[in-house]
Amino acid sequence: MHYSRFFMMIGTSTVVMFVLMYLNTYLWGHIFFSETRLYMAILMGATMAVIMLAYMLSMYQNTKANIAIFGGAILVFAASLWLVRGQFTVQDRSYMRAMIPHHSIAIMTSTRAEITDPRVRGLADDIIYAQDKEIAEMRYLIADIGANGEASATPTGTPVQVVDAQQALQTEVVSKIDPEFLTEDEIAAVFPNGGDCRFAYTSDSPAVLVTGETGEGTGAAMKISGDLVRLDAQGENAFSQGPLSAEIVETDGDLTDLIVSAEPTTKPGSVVNSPAPDKEESICPGTQTVNPRSFIAWSCRAMSAPTV
Repeated sequence: MHYSRFFMMIGTSTVVMFVLMYLNTYLWGHIFFSETRLYMAILMGATMAVIMLAYMLSMYQNTKANIAIFGGAILVFAASLWLVRGQFTVQDRSYMRAMIPHHSIAIMTSTRAEITDPRVRGLADDIIYAQDKEIAEMRYLIADIGANGEASATPTGTPVQVVDAQQALQTEVVSKIDPEFLTEDEIAAVFPNGGDCRFAYTSDSPAVLVTGETGEGTGAAMKISGDLVRLDAQGENAFSQGPLSAEIVETDGDLTDLIVSAEPTTKPGSVVNSPAPDKEESICPGTQTVNPRSFIAWSCRAMSAPTV
Protein backbone atom coordinates (compact mmCIF):
# COMPACT_ATOMS: atom_id res chain seq x y z
CA MET A 1 0.00 0.00 0.00
CA HIS A 2 1.33 3.46 -0.86
CA TYR A 3 2.37 5.72 2.00
CA SER A 4 0.49 8.59 0.38
CA ARG A 5 -2.78 6.90 1.32
CA PHE A 6 -1.56 6.56 4.90
CA PHE A 7 -0.75 10.27 5.16
CA MET A 8 -4.10 11.15 3.58
CA MET A 9 -5.88 9.10 6.26
CA ILE A 10 -3.96 10.83 9.05
CA GLY A 11 -4.48 14.29 7.57
CA THR A 12 -8.20 13.75 6.99
CA SER A 13 -8.67 12.33 10.49
CA THR A 14 -6.85 15.31 12.02
CA VAL A 15 -9.12 17.81 10.24
CA VAL A 16 -12.23 15.83 11.17
CA MET A 17 -11.18 15.65 14.83
CA PHE A 18 -10.63 19.42 14.90
CA VAL A 19 -14.15 20.00 13.55
CA LEU A 20 -15.69 17.45 15.92
CA MET A 21 -14.29 19.34 18.91
CA TYR A 22 -16.89 22.06 18.27
CA LEU A 23 -19.92 19.75 18.32
CA ASN A 24 -20.41 20.34 22.05
CA THR A 25 -20.63 24.11 21.53
CA TYR A 26 -24.02 25.36 22.75
CA LEU A 27 -24.68 27.97 20.02
CA TRP A 28 -23.32 28.45 16.51
CA GLY A 29 -22.44 32.01 17.49
CA HIS A 30 -20.02 30.63 20.10
CA ILE A 31 -17.80 28.96 17.49
CA PHE A 32 -14.46 30.77 17.25
CA PHE A 33 -11.12 29.51 15.98
CA SER A 34 -9.07 28.08 18.85
CA GLU A 35 -5.31 27.55 18.62
CA THR A 36 -5.44 25.15 21.55
CA ARG A 37 -8.01 22.95 19.81
CA LEU A 38 -5.88 22.98 16.66
CA TYR A 39 -2.84 21.83 18.63
CA MET A 40 -4.92 19.12 20.29
CA ALA A 41 -6.13 17.89 16.90
CA ILE A 42 -2.53 17.72 15.63
CA LEU A 43 -1.51 15.92 18.83
CA MET A 44 -4.24 13.32 18.32
CA GLY A 45 -3.30 12.99 14.65
CA ALA A 46 0.30 12.21 15.62
CA THR A 47 -0.93 9.65 18.15
CA MET A 48 -3.16 8.07 15.52
CA ALA A 49 -0.22 7.84 13.10
CA VAL A 50 1.78 5.79 15.60
CA ILE A 51 -1.12 3.48 16.48
CA MET A 52 -2.29 2.95 12.90
CA LEU A 53 1.19 2.27 11.54
CA ALA A 54 1.91 -0.13 14.41
CA TYR A 55 -1.18 -2.17 13.47
CA MET A 56 -0.47 -1.96 9.74
CA LEU A 57 3.25 -2.74 9.61
CA SER A 58 2.57 -5.79 7.47
CA MET A 59 1.09 -3.48 4.82
CA TYR A 60 3.91 -0.91 5.00
CA GLN A 61 7.19 -2.80 4.82
CA ASN A 62 9.68 0.01 4.16
CA THR A 63 11.63 -0.07 7.42
CA LYS A 64 13.36 3.28 6.95
CA ALA A 65 10.09 5.00 6.09
CA ASN A 66 8.38 3.42 9.10
CA ILE A 67 11.14 4.56 11.45
CA ALA A 68 10.90 8.07 10.01
CA ILE A 69 7.12 8.11 10.49
CA PHE A 70 7.37 6.88 14.09
CA GLY A 71 10.10 9.42 14.88
CA GLY A 72 8.29 12.28 13.14
CA ALA A 73 5.00 11.46 14.85
CA ILE A 74 6.70 11.45 18.25
CA LEU A 75 8.29 14.83 17.53
CA VAL A 76 4.96 16.29 16.36
CA PHE A 77 3.26 14.87 19.48
CA ALA A 78 5.90 16.44 21.75
CA ALA A 79 5.74 19.81 19.98
CA SER A 80 1.93 19.87 20.06
CA LEU A 81 1.87 18.94 23.73
CA TRP A 82 4.42 21.68 24.45
CA LEU A 83 2.24 24.24 22.66
CA VAL A 84 -0.95 23.03 24.39
CA ARG A 85 0.56 23.08 27.87
CA GLY A 86 2.65 26.22 27.42
CA GLN A 87 0.15 28.41 25.51
CA PHE A 88 3.15 30.30 24.12
CA THR A 89 1.43 31.42 20.92
CA VAL A 90 -1.86 32.43 22.56
CA GLN A 91 -2.29 36.20 22.92
CA ASP A 92 -5.17 38.40 24.14
CA ARG A 93 -7.67 37.95 21.31
CA SER A 94 -6.73 34.35 20.52
CA TYR A 95 -7.12 33.57 24.23
CA MET A 96 -10.67 34.95 24.25
CA ARG A 97 -11.56 33.22 20.96
CA ALA A 98 -10.55 29.94 22.58
CA MET A 99 -12.42 30.67 25.82
CA ILE A 100 -15.77 31.45 24.17
CA PRO A 101 -16.42 27.88 22.89
CA HIS A 102 -15.02 26.58 26.18
CA HIS A 103 -17.55 28.66 28.12
CA SER A 104 -20.23 27.48 25.72
CA ILE A 105 -19.64 23.87 26.81
CA ALA A 106 -20.35 24.87 30.42
CA ILE A 107 -23.57 26.59 29.35
CA MET A 108 -24.76 23.54 27.40
CA THR A 109 -24.01 21.14 30.25
CA SER A 110 -25.55 23.40 32.90
CA THR A 111 -28.66 24.00 30.77
CA ARG A 112 -29.42 20.47 29.60
CA ALA A 113 -28.20 18.24 32.41
CA GLU A 114 -30.97 16.42 34.31
CA ILE A 115 -30.38 18.20 37.62
CA THR A 116 -32.82 17.45 40.45
CA ASP A 117 -31.09 18.79 43.58
CA PRO A 118 -32.12 22.47 44.00
CA ARG A 119 -28.66 23.34 45.32
CA VAL A 120 -27.00 21.96 42.21
CA ARG A 121 -29.65 23.66 40.04
CA GLY A 122 -28.84 26.98 41.67
CA LEU A 123 -25.14 26.40 41.06
CA ALA A 124 -25.84 25.54 37.41
CA ASP A 125 -27.93 28.70 36.95
CA ASP A 126 -25.11 30.80 38.42
CA ILE A 127 -22.68 29.17 35.99
CA ILE A 128 -24.98 29.88 33.03
CA TYR A 129 -25.27 33.56 34.01
CA ALA A 130 -21.52 33.93 34.57
CA GLN A 131 -20.58 32.26 31.29
CA ASP A 132 -23.16 34.25 29.30
CA LYS A 133 -21.95 37.63 30.52
CA GLU A 134 -18.28 36.67 30.15
CA ILE A 135 -18.86 35.55 26.55
CA ALA A 136 -20.51 38.90 25.85
CA GLU A 137 -17.61 40.73 27.47
CA MET A 138 -15.03 38.75 25.50
CA ARG A 139 -16.81 39.43 22.22
CA TYR A 140 -16.72 43.13 23.02
CA LEU A 141 -13.01 43.03 23.92
CA ILE A 142 -12.09 41.07 20.78
CA ALA A 143 -13.71 43.76 18.63
CA ASP A 144 -12.39 46.67 20.71
CA ILE A 145 -8.78 45.47 20.76
CA GLY A 146 -8.95 44.84 17.03
CA ALA A 147 -10.24 48.36 16.39
CA ASN A 148 -8.46 50.42 19.05
CA GLY A 149 -5.55 48.32 20.28
CA GLU A 150 -4.76 47.25 23.81
CA ALA A 151 -5.69 49.41 26.79
CA SER A 152 -3.09 50.80 29.15
CA ALA A 153 -2.69 49.37 32.63
CA THR A 154 -4.82 50.91 35.39
CA PRO A 155 -3.60 51.70 38.94
CA THR A 156 -4.03 48.86 41.41
CA GLY A 157 -5.48 51.12 44.13
CA THR A 158 -4.63 51.44 47.81
CA PRO A 159 -2.71 48.70 49.64
CA VAL A 160 -4.80 46.10 51.46
CA GLN A 161 -4.98 46.49 55.23
CA VAL A 162 -5.85 43.97 57.94
CA VAL A 163 -9.24 44.78 59.54
CA ASP A 164 -11.79 42.87 61.61
CA ALA A 165 -14.66 40.99 59.98
CA GLN A 166 -17.34 43.54 60.92
CA GLN A 167 -15.43 46.41 59.33
CA ALA A 168 -14.76 44.34 56.21
CA LEU A 169 -18.49 43.68 55.77
CA GLN A 170 -19.42 47.32 56.44
CA THR A 171 -16.98 48.66 53.85
CA GLU A 172 -17.88 46.21 51.10
CA VAL A 173 -17.38 47.79 47.67
CA VAL A 174 -18.90 46.48 44.46
CA SER A 175 -16.21 46.87 41.80
CA LYS A 176 -18.39 45.84 38.87
CA ILE A 177 -22.04 46.25 37.98
CA ASP A 178 -23.45 43.27 36.12
CA PRO A 179 -27.00 43.42 34.71
CA GLU A 180 -28.79 40.24 35.75
CA PHE A 181 -31.28 38.05 33.88
CA LEU A 182 -34.85 39.37 33.80
CA THR A 183 -37.88 37.09 34.06
CA GLU A 184 -41.09 37.72 32.11
CA ASP A 185 -42.88 38.73 35.33
CA GLU A 186 -40.16 41.26 36.12
CA ILE A 187 -40.34 42.70 32.62
CA ALA A 188 -44.14 42.91 32.88
CA ALA A 189 -43.82 44.84 36.15
CA VAL A 190 -42.27 47.72 34.18
CA PHE A 191 -43.62 47.05 30.69
CA PRO A 192 -47.02 45.31 30.74
CA ASN A 193 -46.80 44.89 26.96
CA GLY A 194 -43.40 43.20 27.20
CA GLY A 195 -41.35 46.19 26.07
CA ASP A 196 -40.18 47.20 22.62
CA CYS A 197 -36.61 45.93 22.57
CA ARG A 198 -34.77 43.34 24.62
CA PHE A 199 -31.03 42.98 25.03
CA ALA A 200 -29.44 39.68 26.02
CA TYR A 201 -25.90 38.37 26.44
CA THR A 202 -26.53 35.72 23.77
CA SER A 203 -29.41 34.86 21.44
CA ASP A 204 -30.45 32.04 23.79
CA SER A 205 -30.15 33.77 27.18
CA PRO A 206 -32.81 35.84 29.00
CA ALA A 207 -32.90 39.59 28.54
CA VAL A 208 -30.78 41.78 30.81
CA LEU A 209 -32.08 45.14 29.54
CA VAL A 210 -35.54 45.93 28.17
CA THR A 211 -36.59 49.25 26.65
CA GLY A 212 -40.05 50.48 25.74
CA GLU A 213 -42.91 52.86 26.42
CA THR A 214 -44.83 53.16 29.67
CA GLY A 215 -47.37 55.60 30.99
CA GLU A 216 -44.46 57.75 32.18
CA GLY A 217 -42.71 57.81 28.80
CA THR A 218 -39.80 55.93 27.26
CA GLY A 219 -37.70 53.96 29.70
CA ALA A 220 -35.64 50.86 30.35
CA ALA A 221 -35.69 48.07 32.93
CA MET A 222 -32.65 46.40 34.43
CA LYS A 223 -31.95 44.20 37.47
CA ILE A 224 -28.93 45.04 39.62
CA SER A 225 -28.01 43.00 42.72
CA GLY A 226 -31.45 41.36 42.69
CA ASP A 227 -33.34 44.67 42.53
CA LEU A 228 -35.47 45.75 39.55
CA VAL A 229 -34.67 49.31 38.41
CA ARG A 230 -36.57 51.50 35.95
CA LEU A 231 -34.36 53.91 34.00
CA ASP A 232 -35.66 57.06 32.31
CA ALA A 233 -34.70 57.93 28.74
CA GLN A 234 -31.99 60.58 28.42
CA GLY A 235 -31.84 60.67 24.65
CA GLU A 236 -32.28 58.11 21.90
CA ASN A 237 -30.00 55.40 23.34
CA ALA A 238 -29.24 56.55 26.89
CA PHE A 239 -31.10 55.87 30.13
CA SER A 240 -30.50 56.80 33.76
CA GLN A 241 -32.05 56.78 37.22
CA GLY A 242 -30.21 58.40 40.09
CA PRO A 243 -26.58 57.25 40.09
CA LEU A 244 -27.21 54.42 37.61
CA SER A 245 -26.96 54.97 33.86
CA ALA A 246 -26.96 52.78 30.75
CA GLU A 247 -25.80 53.67 27.25
CA ILE A 248 -26.56 51.63 24.13
CA VAL A 249 -23.94 51.85 21.38
CA GLU A 250 -24.80 50.27 18.06
CA THR A 251 -21.98 48.54 16.15
CA ASP A 252 -21.38 47.69 12.51
CA GLY A 253 -22.13 44.01 13.10
CA ASP A 254 -25.10 42.17 14.58
CA LEU A 255 -24.23 43.14 18.16
CA THR A 256 -24.96 46.16 20.32
CA ASP A 257 -22.61 47.40 23.05
CA LEU A 258 -24.14 48.27 26.42
CA ILE A 259 -22.16 50.31 28.95
CA VAL A 260 -23.56 50.57 32.49
CA SER A 261 -22.08 52.87 35.12
CA ALA A 262 -22.94 54.20 38.58
CA GLU A 263 -21.75 57.50 39.99
CA PRO A 264 -21.14 57.94 43.73
CA THR A 265 -24.07 59.29 45.72
CA THR A 266 -21.82 60.52 48.53
CA LYS A 267 -18.14 61.24 48.91
CA PRO A 268 -15.79 58.32 48.08
CA GLY A 269 -14.82 56.21 51.03
CA SER A 270 -18.15 56.49 52.85
CA VAL A 271 -19.07 53.47 54.91
CA VAL A 272 -21.64 51.22 53.28
CA ASN A 273 -24.70 50.35 55.38
CA SER A 274 -23.13 51.78 58.50
CA PRO A 275 -25.37 51.46 61.59
CA ALA A 276 -23.93 54.64 63.10
CA PRO A 277 -26.32 57.61 62.58
CA ASP A 278 -23.47 60.06 62.04
CA LYS A 279 -22.10 58.07 59.11
CA GLU A 280 -23.15 58.84 55.56
CA GLU A 281 -24.48 55.84 53.69
CA SER A 282 -23.47 55.21 50.10
CA ILE A 283 -24.60 52.51 47.73
CA CYS A 284 -21.70 53.41 45.42
CA PRO A 285 -18.51 54.40 47.32
CA GLY A 286 -16.86 55.23 43.98
CA THR A 287 -17.69 55.26 40.31
CA GLN A 288 -18.48 51.68 39.33
CA THR A 289 -18.56 50.59 35.71
CA VAL A 290 -19.56 47.32 34.18
CA ASN A 291 -17.00 45.88 31.78
CA PRO A 292 -18.53 46.92 28.42
CA ARG A 293 -20.08 43.95 26.67
CA SER A 294 -21.52 43.19 23.28
CA PHE A 295 -25.18 42.28 23.59
CA ILE A 296 -27.51 40.57 21.19
CA ALA A 297 -30.53 42.81 20.54
CA TRP A 298 -33.75 40.98 19.74
CA SER A 299 -37.51 41.49 19.68
CA CYS A 300 -36.92 45.13 18.69
CA ARG A 301 -40.05 46.93 17.54
CA ALA A 302 -39.28 50.58 18.19
CA MET A 303 -35.54 51.14 18.40
CA SER A 304 -33.23 50.84 15.42
CA ALA A 305 -31.08 48.14 16.98
CA PRO A 306 -29.99 44.96 15.18
CA THR A 307 -32.30 41.98 15.45
CA VAL A 308 -31.29 38.33 15.51
